Amino acid sequence: MKINTLTQNISAEHLLQHMPVAAFVLNARHQVVIWNKACEQLTGLKAQEMIGSDQHWRGFYTEKRPCLADLLLDNTLGEVADLYEQASAFSSCSDIYHTENWCLMPDSRKLYLVIDAGIISNERGEVVAIVETQRDRTEQRLMMQALTESEQRISSILGSAMDAIVTVDQQHCVTLFNAAAARIFRCAPDFAIGQPVERFIAPHCDKLFKQFIAFDNRGAKTQTWAPEGLSARRADGEEFPIEATFSPFEADSQKFYTLILRDVNDRRLAEQKLERLQQEKGYLQEVVNDDHNPGDFISGSKLMRVVMEQVRMVARTDTPVLLLGETGTGKELLARALHDFSDRSASILVKVNCAALPSELIESELFGHEKGAFTGATQQRKGRFELADGGSLFLDEVGELSLSAQAKLLRVLQEQEFERVGGSDTIRVNVRLIAATNRNLTEEIGLGKFRSDLYYRLNVFPVEVPTLRQRVTDIPLLARFFLDKYAKKIGKRFDDIDPVSLEHLKRYRWPGNVRELQNVIERAVILSQGPLLEITPLLPSRGKAEAQPRGLQTLEMVEREHILRTLEETAGVISGAKGAAAILDMNPNTLRSRMLKLGITKSHKV
Repeated sequence: MKINTLTQNISAEHLLQHMPVAAFVLNARHQVVIWNKACEQLTGLKAQEMIGSDQHWRGFYTEKRPCLADLLLDNTLGEVADLYEQASAFSSCSDIYHTENWCLMPDSRKLYLVIDAGIISNERGEVVAIVETQRDRTEQRLMMQALTESEQRISSILGSAMDAIVTVDQQHCVTLFNAAAARIFRCAPDFAIGQPVERFIAPHCDKLFKQFIAFDNRGAKTQTWAPEGLSARRADGEEFPIEATFSPFEADSQKFYTLILRDVNDRRLAEQKLERLQQEKGYLQEVVNDDHNPGDFISGSKLMRVVMEQVRMVARTDTPVLLLGETGTGKELLARALHDFSDRSASILVKVNCAALPSELIESELFGHEKGAFTGATQQRKGRFELADGGSLFLDEVGELSLSAQAKLLRVLQEQEFERVGGSDTIRVNVRLIAATNRNLTEEIGLGKFRSDLYYRLNVFPVEVPTLRQRVTDIPLLARFFLDKYAKKIGKRFDDIDPVSLEHLKRYRWPGNVRELQNVIERAVILSQGPLLEITPLLPSRGKAEAQPRGLQTLEMVEREHILRTLEETAGVISGAKGAAAILDMNPNTLRSRMLKLGITKSHKV
């Protein structure tokens, strides 16, 4: 980017100051000339103390070392490959450079930052400044590491299992053949993979075997055990009797069967290890794809600084933490921060929304169940406490638990042990509990809906999460953060938020807190047409008990009617140059998604 001088470009400086990504600019003498607000929030270092200094490294490292911007100004300061965990090709002909690295922040947080730097030159091609940005990708990095480790452990279990484990696709071809299978069938995996599985089944059992591998049977969704009656055939033709388990599963929209050929003594141990690792891998994959990220916790308020200090103090203990606050204040993000700051951060954080589960299923979800414990319990299932063993368990909306589930939860907190539903074996676990609620639990105790002994056990370290109306200064920061997030997701571009709209946001009472603000920004991104994000005045909130004034509509109602009117004008056509999506300046798939969310189920032409 060529300019005469950096200070002349006022609009560029304004953009850097208010962009939701941490950024700083160095001049040719390695001195800070811009240290934006997001950089202040990320590092805790104020612009006043950084401007004019060459101490920018203090925001990311504990000892002096060149940042990426320094290397672009002077490549004799060090090798990029030696200073960063990952880096793009570093050459003098490039204008933008990309690196990734673990950084130790001034408050002792260890963050994995994605760092980009670009050259700013004048009309003569001389480098006059460097702009460097940092994005926090710690959550994704840790989850990917955990997922990789989980996959490695699964591979290790498969390789070391005493039972033969074979996976078969819909064409009955072998897709996985572990070391035990190679030993039992006397052939290498390379020989077996790709062969019809019938090659390893005794001919007289072929018909019975195909009844167990029932890809065409829509009702065959459960595990089947064949304790006798089947015989296998080794690669050299020798036949031998087997005990087998057939388990259907789906991956990448394809159907498979897993066959475990084993003796009775080894069966249980191998299945337990494999089931836990597969559950953990699946849960970690959910977390990797989760929208929530600790980096989303945007705040510059004193109230939130106090909360984060409390979180850091209690994180390294095993004390139960009770997060108290209204819906949408960010309790789930705080639970993630508690886990990440703890000594259990290398293990799993399991989340359960107690309000999203029927009361008759919550105990099974938390503690698991035995086969036959109730109608539909066709096989043993491990609960979330077992999955979280060694890590942390976050119970959101804990006030929704039934009294019987509360009694079991109290026992786990006190004794770290429980029984599965329908079982008698005592299971011991090592789990750190984090709970959250938007209810007044003392009132619930008075109504007989919550156990007082459980409340006192959970309430050892309560953390009050402030509402958004208590953090009015955070509203512009959060609004711009969500604007950047959804504009990229939908494929639109905005310069900023309309100042009048921003004032509407500040004056609103936000009964739904940050989650409501997020939804408002997402809708506005869809509906706004110009370079500035425009938000219609929101209904004033006059307290929880007061009903919404008659005749006024919510943003969701307005959005729904707007889409319906547009569809009516286009005769239901969504795609194309004259379709509703083009008129609304939306991707057709995005419009279909919004229609589904808003309950617009009328069939339309595509």
